[in-house]
Amino acid sequence: MVVFTILIRISTFFIPIPLSPNFYTPFADLVFDWLANHQAFLGQNQVIAVLIILLQAFLINYIANAHNILYKGSVLPGLFYVLINSIYIEQLQLTPQLLSNTFVILLFNRLCYLYESEQPLFLVFESGILLGLGILFDYDLIIYLPFILLSVLYMTSFNLRFWVVAILGIIVPSYFLGVLFFLTDHLNDFINSFNYSLQKTYFNPIGISLEQGIIWFFIIPVFVISAFQIQINFLRNKVKTRRIQLIILFMLLFGIVSVLAENQGFVYGLTFLGFSLSILLANYFVRSQRKWLKEFLFIGMLICIIYYQYFNH
Repeated sequence: MVVFTILIRISTFFIPIPLSPNFYTPFADLVFDWLANHQAFLGQNQVIAVLIILLQAFLINYIANAHNILYKGSVLPGLFYVLINSIYIEQLQLTPQLLSNTFVILLFNRLCYLYESEQPLFLVFESGILLGLGILFDYDLIIYLPFILLSVLYMTSFNLRFWVVAILGIIVPSYFLGVLFFLTDHLNDFINSFNYSLQKTYFNPIGISLEQGIIWFFIIPVFVISAFQIQINFLRNKVKTRRIQLIILFMLLFGIVSVLAENQGFVYGLTFLGFSLSILLANYFVRSQRKWLKEFLFIGMLICIIYYQYFNH
């Protein structure tokens, strides 16, 4: 997977990326300013992005295998996560969305332990804190609050305390960051930054061109077949596995909303869609017996990515 990640993202070292991400949160601005002002990280944007993608991919593989989400153990979830986050050349740079998605993946991992936990209240609080940390990089992640509440409800049972604790956990990182900005006399900057999340539109037209959409003619059929396979085998799984698979589908829906909510372009929103979609794609390639079809679909995806990165930028 390491070799695959390096090869699929190597174009960024030879081809300039045409668009730089916007920083809508003061914390993201602070982090990226710090990276830009330190010689050790200057010009290493792409290398840092590769390392983060690899870390996230290994974490996704751990989650999928530790919780028996798929039919059998596999490295395919992480591999497809790398693939989905390397389709377009804008995805090859370090972005606030990429950093914040680390906390979303960790959040999902904590939710997976809720079903068998004797003290779910602490896990709910941790999940809220992780989402709160992700929000500091990208305010759009606030739309994942209903995802936490739905997941907690499905993995445990309805308990108002869980919902209150989750919300408190989300608030805690923003509170401490607000205190930091207050002590440094930048509280107004911190407060004004929230205007973006309050005034922006959340359901934007995707604006994808025909050329950009070709790869989705390979991805969407795989997704549909995989979802159908999960539905057929749903009741054969253990209760915990069934519940985790369902919250993956919840996450997929919120990932689609993230794509529509991204004002700068749908490409950046794909980061949040990558986790749930990678699990579903991996499920198809693990279960399907049609080797020739799997090879055709996978090679088709790779050809599209090569075209986007080297010839259509």
